[in-house]
Amino acid sequence: MIVRDWSTGYAPGRLDDLAAFCNDRLKPFFRDHDGCLACVFTHDDSEWRTITVWRDQAAVDGVKDSAVYRGLLDELLASGTLAGEQRVQKLSVAGGGLFGPLPF
Repeated sequence: MIVRDWSTGYAPGRLDDLAAFCNDRLKPFFRDHDGCLACVFTHDDSEWRTITVWRDQAAVDGVKDSAVYRGLLDELLASGTLAGEQRVQKLSVAGGGLFGPLPF
């Protein structure tokens, strides 16, 4: 399994817009994309993270090759919601577990 962590800053006053976009547009994309096992959106006062869990590297590669995903990112970038640069980190899963249903 692979964890993909995408992080970015967001514009002041735009957190609700970013959360709505991610929940309404990105979450369904990830849910329906082959090999995506989970997605979680997190934030603090200045940084947003989209953390996804993938079956394997081929599934992760399928996202970067997806025209739908590129279109969603282009739309998000054009919205003025994001601030600063975006960073991606990919990590191999060494263990852990999910301990019950998540409340979302």
